Amino acid sequence: MGCLNNASRGVSLAGLICATAATVANAAAIRLEAEDAVLADDHSVVVTESATASGGAYVAMKEGNLEFKVTVPETGYYTLWANYMLPTGGTDKIQNLTINGVSSGQISFGMNDEFSTIKGAGKIKLTKGENTIGIVKSWGWVNLDYIELTEYEATPFSIRGTPVTPEPTEGAQKLYNFLLKNFGKRTISGVMTQNPFANDGMYTPQTYETQTELKYIAEASGKNVVLVGFDFLHATGSGSDGMWHQGYTHASLEMAKYVWNQGGIPQFNWHWKDPMWEVEAFYTESSGNTPFTTFSITKAYDLTTKKWKTESDEYKAIVRDMEMIADSLLTLQKEGVALLWRPLHEAAGKWFWWGTDGAEACVALYRLMFDLFVNTKGVHNLIWVWTTDEAKDAINWYPGDEYVDVVGRDYYYYPREANHSSLVGSFETVKNIYGGKKIIALSENGSVPFPDEMKADGANWS
Repeated sequence: MGCLNNASRGVSLAGLICATAATVANAAAIRLEAEDAVLADDHSVVVTESATASGGAYVAMKEGNLEFKVTVPETGYYTLWANYMLPTGGTDKIQNLTINGVSSGQISFGMNDEFSTIKGAGKIKLTKGENTIGIVKSWGWVNLDYIELTEYEATPFSIRGTPVTPEPTEGAQKLYNFLLKNFGKRTISGVMTQNPFANDGMYTPQTYETQTELKYIAEASGKNVVLVGFDFLHATGSGSDGMWHQGYTHASLEMAKYVWNQGGIPQFNWHWKDPMWEVEAFYTESSGNTPFTTFSITKAYDLTTKKWKTESDEYKAIVRDMEMIADSLLTLQKEGVALLWRPLHEAAGKWFWWGTDGAEACVALYRLMFDLFVNTKGVHNLIWVWTTDEAKDAINWYPGDEYVDVVGRDYYYYPREANHSSLVGSFETVKNIYGGKKIIALSENGSVPFPDEMKADGANWS
């Protein structure tokens, strides 16, 4: 394997390309040219001459990957910058970032007709000696000129001391205080429940001693799980009036009370099925899942006038479903229970109907929910969680500081095999996107990051 020279430019390469090794010394920035590469596997990339590119050329990644090697004198933390071009007319592209073969997050490349530089990862860890930085195809098809490394400079958080809900319940304030006090010091681990009731024909709520996931973790660790997740999956939509569906929702609410009374923290998602109750589905057709719904927020909300079509059947359906959930949450509030509430999650992925009409429509839907829950129904026991990604337009999907207590990141490692890195790159990116003003959580994940890695890297997921 030898380095490619300028004579190789303009030809198609089959492979993972590897930049020539460079050394980071002191605080000086180091630039690694994408075209200084060697052949490594059977993917295709194209090195293309360009007078506007650094070094006179860039790499069209296409379906290939990039692998850079850099040597550092001491173990430390760095910020990674990427200079690239992605012509308009297509879509933004996300690529996976690996450090020494281990996932460190993702880099989102927005459309740009000219070369521009972005902060690809706010914080990465390089160990003493030679390191490998991989930009691994997720969407591919980015024109990369170079990456650059600079010494990492920490920035502080500035998080409000009260929840965004006005006049929160005593329990909600205590829960928020607990999250805020521990943020940056401890990570609160949890698990999602698959089945909240016993198979006894009576839908009897489970306990720490009987529920499958909770029992397993208690036996393995000697401790009960603090954070327990539930879902209003069957509370609304087609079929929700059936006995099994109602039993599922009732058991979830009863288990949430039980967890709170045991000193734990309940958390609810809402996989919101078609509000028109025509199909028992929350996925969109573009997700590739079946069944799917074609429900559109724009039938209830006018993107031009920025007003809700309050006389439309779709608006009435949305409000009916929201009121049903609010009433369920109020049953918990009456018992003094507070909880983490994570609605409209993963919207930017557009595989759920609440994201398919774009950021503006989704934000309007979230704010309508907040207003109806808090101001109309009087729900004051929630800590509101917004799920983000790391895309260039992530902030466009954000409901706003006054509507969100916690920003969560859902992450499934790539490569998919067991992986336990801290995801410090993603942590720092989310922190930067939202200005360090919110508690940051790893709200959904596959493999679990090792606590020692998180502590060492400063990836202080809540």
